[in-house]
Amino acid sequence: MKDTLIIMLYLAGAGQIFIALIYDQVRYILGWDADIARMAMPWNRQIAHTYSRYIQALNLAFGLITVLLAPAFFEGNAIATAFAALLTLYWGGRMVVALFYYDTQAITKRRALYRFGAWGFHVLFTLMIVTYAAVVAVNL
Repeated sequence: MKDTLIIMLYLAGAGQIFIALIYDQVRYILGWDADIARMAMPWNRQIAHTYSRYIQALNLAFGLITVLLAPAFFEGNAIATAFAALLTLYWGGRMVVALFYYDTQAITKRRALYRFGAWGFHVLFTLMIVTYAAVVAVNL
């Protein structure tokens, strides 16, 4: 079981790194920078850009920690379990937002590639949720 979960951790970590690396392309596809540029208050633009980069950096960091330390998730310490629980909640929250808050119809109707991309993200989020939740379960 642990061997399978370690492989899943490597995949989840790689998925997070992938999300961080393609972030600028997603911003371009969504026209995010142009929308943010139209915000009236410069401070709001700065906050939006700063927070988006924080999220990108967190995704990269979470991915790198997972890939570089996958076996350490099973060393029986509380921090590994807590970190896996945090990532379960982080990606679980992201999935809830994607499914129930975001209105993606405008973008996914443009091209089949965008629909495929949206479903690809959902599959990736699910992989991460299941992986980190399983790590928590095994550690408890």
